[in-house]
Amino acid sequence: MNMIKQNKGTLAAIVIFIVVMFLYKLFFKSENIAIPSELSASSIGEDIIKIRGELQAVTLDQSVFSSHGYLLLTDFSTAIPQQITGRPNPFNIIGRD
Repeated sequence: MNMIKQNKGTLAAIVIFIVVMFLYKLFFKSENIAIPSELSASSIGEDIIKIRGELQAVTLDQSVFSSHGYLLLTDFSTAIPQQITGRPNPFNIIGRD
């Protein structure tokens, strides 16, 4: 109880701040509700169509694969050994394989 008496001013400032923010939101908040227009609904896929057209225009120069730098590349991949597969039906009760 002694702590509340010592911090009475701070608590009052916090309560006043909360009340002021509540009143501000209550009276000055704009009621703008975003309504999607028909224009934006009809143009939803236009960006995808534009990107598709740009991708179709891309060409790959086949001479890259016969260049000296490409031919000097070394394959460091390792073969993955054949492993035992899982259960025939993974959703079946355990013990019934």
